[in-house]
Amino acid sequence: MKSLRAALNWQTLLAVFFILLPTLLGFYHGDRGRLIAMVSAASDPNFSKTVLFMFDQNWYRSRALVLNRPYPDRSSLPSYLRKGEVPIYWGGPVEDRDSVFILGIQDGKLTKVISFDEAVKIQPDILAQVAKRPDCYRVFVGYAGWGLAQFQLEKELQIWRVTDFAPFVFDPALSFEEIWQKALSLSSDKKKPKIRDRQKT
Repeated sequence: MKSLRAALNWQTLLAVFFILLPTLLGFYHGDRGRLIAMVSAASDPNFSKTVLFMFDQNWYRSRALVLNRPYPDRSSLPSYLRKGEVPIYWGGPVEDRDSVFILGIQDGKLTKVISFDEAVKIQPDILAQVAKRPDCYRVFVGYAGWGLAQFQLEKELQIWRVTDFAPFVFDPALSFEEIWQKALSLSSDKKKPKIRDRQKT
């Protein structure tokens, strides 16, 4: 009798798991490929008035690149970046001297984010190509990172607002602060109640 009850419990748990699986997958990947903007009331100076692109999100981590902040001290970078004339952007505080990413742009749309090591394997002269076509590439050093469910918690606390990706983030006519203001104004969740409030309705 006990073994039958245990088997039924396992069957119930498995059924619940498969019912919830699409929701869980959406939770883990829901903001990948979107823009996130820190709200003005947030106090973290690392991300004040920043707009980020969420390029990686799964069940154990989230990673994004700050799109609207230049690298503060180019002289501290590795020589292959320090000596060139390619604009360098500060991607975030995690490994902010060692992790280098190449972001591809085509017709104002973001096409890919790839690590520098991977880019060099595909195209050994990638920095020369970036210098020739600054409208097609951006170079980032460092990234923003969150652990398990950390970004979702910060969203719930209204530290971040999310919007679909839009090419205005690459508009040279806009200042970095204007890019941030526009991302906030387009936020798809700015008028929605918190998750716990939505669950009550």
